[in-house]
Amino acid sequence: MAERRPIGYWLKELDRLVTARFEEDLAAGDLSRRQWQMLNSLAEGPRPAGEVRDGLAPFWTEAGEWDAQLARLVERGLVVEDSGKLSLTDVGRATHDDAFARIGRRRRAMVEGITDEQYLETVRILEKMAANMAAE
Repeated sequence: MAERRPIGYWLKELDRLVTARFEEDLAAGDLSRRQWQMLNSLAEGPRPAGEVRDGLAPFWTEAGEWDAQLARLVERGLVVEDSGKLSLTDVGRATHDDAFARIGRRRRAMVEGITDEQYLETVRILEKMAANMAAE
């Protein structure tokens, strides 16, 4: 009988695979994961730069990362900043839409064979486990 691995193994393995596959998909559009998150945050319209930065704060791992990633998007003509508000340019919108389609295909492949109910239950269980650990 095959060894049954604990949940920690599967959480790490899924995180590793999601990160690797999403990075592949985003690299096809010359985007980093952080740049994608910034573009996706602006997909519904202009937003204050501080609001976007603060909303993505849990993902920043290095000092200055926000500034560097934003500068790269501005240099590429994907994002403009006006009076403290960020917005996508036409090129930024097209880049976002292409990446969104690739990410969407990947997400659909990830949940293939899983019902909506199974997915929602899995998320509910993981949320409860996280809450239990946070209460420790």
